[in-house]
Amino acid sequence: MSTEQHPSSQDTISTDDSSEPVVPLITQKQAQRIHAPARNMIISMAVMILILIPILWLTPALTSNKNHYNPQVDLDSIAYLSSQEAGYPVAAPEIDGWRYNFARWKSRQADGINFWNTGQLTAQAGYIELVQAQNTNPTWIAQRVNNAPVQRTQEVAGVLWDVRIYTPKDGEPTISYVGTVSGTTVILNGQSSEDEIIQLAHAVIAYEKNPTKTVEPTPSSGIQ
Repeated sequence: MSTEQHPSSQDTISTDDSSEPVVPLITQKQAQRIHAPARNMIISMAVMILILIPILWLTPALTSNKNHYNPQVDLDSIAYLSSQEAGYPVAAPEIDGWRYNFARWKSRQADGINFWNTGQLTAQAGYIELVQAQNTNPTWIAQRVNNAPVQRTQEVAGVLWDVRIYTPKDGEPTISYVGTVSGTTVILNGQSSEDEIIQLAHAVIAYEKNPTKTVEPTPSSGIQ
C-alpha cells in the first residue's frame, strides 16, 4: 500500500526569479566612511605632485646627462682646496677647447681611500673622467673601471698605463687608462677617442711636474 507524501512548507524550494535583490541600507555617515579612504588617497597624491613639481623644476641635474656643461666650476679654488686636503697637488690641467663640467674632492669614503675627481668635455664632444688617489689597491682600481680587464699597456710620456675597455650591453664602450703619476694612481675613464685620452694623459703628467694651482686663489695672487 503506497502512501503519497506531500512536501511540507519547510521543504518547499522557491524558484521565483522575479524576486528583487535585497539592497542594504546605510546611513549617510557610513557612506562618508566608505568614500573617505579613496578621497584621502586622491588628496595625498595631489599634494605629492605639488611638492615634486618645484623640486624637479629647480633641479636640472636630475634630468641632465654627464655631458652637461657647468660654467660655474671654479677650478682654481677647488683644486687648491682639494690639494690641501689630499696632501699632494691634484691633477688639474687645462687643455685648449676642453671644458670642465665638475671638479670635487671625495672624502670620508667607506674604504678610507679619498680621491680627486673631475670630468671634462673634450674638443671632439667626448667625455673623460679623471680619478686620482694615493694608497690604492687592485680592488679599488677594479671598482673604478667596472672590473674591466687589462687589454694592453701603453707608454705615455715615460709612464706605463694599463689600458682597460668596458663594453656595456647598451651604450658605448669606456676606455680606461690606469697609471702611476707622481706617486698617485691616476685613472682616465673616457667615452672619447683614445687619442684624446692620451692627450689628457700627457697633460696630467706635465701638470704634475709643474702644478700651478697650489697658491690660494685671492685677488692679490692674480687668480680669480
